[in-house]
Amino acid sequence: IHMRFGISPLSLDLVIDKILKEKGLAGLAQFRLSDLIEGVAKVGYKHCEIILDIFQLFPIQITEQEIEKIKSIKQKYDITYSAHFPFISIELASPNKFIREGSINSIVDAYNTFIELEDDIEVYVLHATGEFIADAMNFIMDPDIYPVATNLFADLSIQSIKEIIKRTGIDRKKIAIENIVFPFEATIKIIEELGTKLCIDTAHTLGGFSGECDLVGIAEKYLDITAEIHLQDYAEKGIIDHGALGTGKNFPPEFLNLLH
Repeated sequence: IHMRFGISPLSLDLVIDKILKEKGLAGLAQFRLSDLIEGVAKVGYKHCEIILDIFQLFPIQITEQEIEKIKSIKQKYDITYSAHFPFISIELASPNKFIREGSINSIVDAYNTFIELEDDIEVYVLHATGEFIADAMNFIMDPDIYPVATNLFADLSIQSIKEIIKRTGIDRKKIAIENIVFPFEATIKIIEELGTKLCIDTAHTLGGFSGECDLVGIAEKYLDITAEIHLQDYAEKGIIDHGALGTGKNFPPEFLNLLH
């Protein structure tokens, strides 16, 4: 396995704090994703994850010229790309079929917006469930209902992802399903049924968002089906749930040894 260390340079914080706050709507019109990616490549990062939400939440244009420039940066600096499918307000496992359909449409549209980069994107990260399901899982206290609800939501998500695969023609091995606020074993069930890959988010694991699971144990068992790792720390006190390594308390060095 050839591993590369990278960054997600295009975040909601960047758009709000650095573009909208400083330059207003005119800043969005002037923004170029290619400039951001080239800046990341110049400082030595070898991988770039592109957050696709941003292009549906804000009027940022991706022209053919931009696509060509992003392709040329990849060649010039020998970097790789992954993409993170939309997740803000998205719910692929919603019991409401209209919410599911809208979520599927959003992800298909995001894929098609960057269709000319498909060959250059190695992994598409996907949240199989969203914030509504996270709230529902936290609300369900009855131990008899919890597994039933988990299976129901997992099955609805599987249906939605199958529809995304059908409508885009995407290679399912390029999809990496991230562990989020949903039981880890249920996430693995979705991955195994669909034949996709896993994206390990270390902060979500350390924070217990995916249930009681051990980060090192997960790596030992599932590293072979893992296509991307969101490598970040977690601290229970304060607001760090996606922090730099060392900003939390309990990041296991054995995990890094396994990667090495």
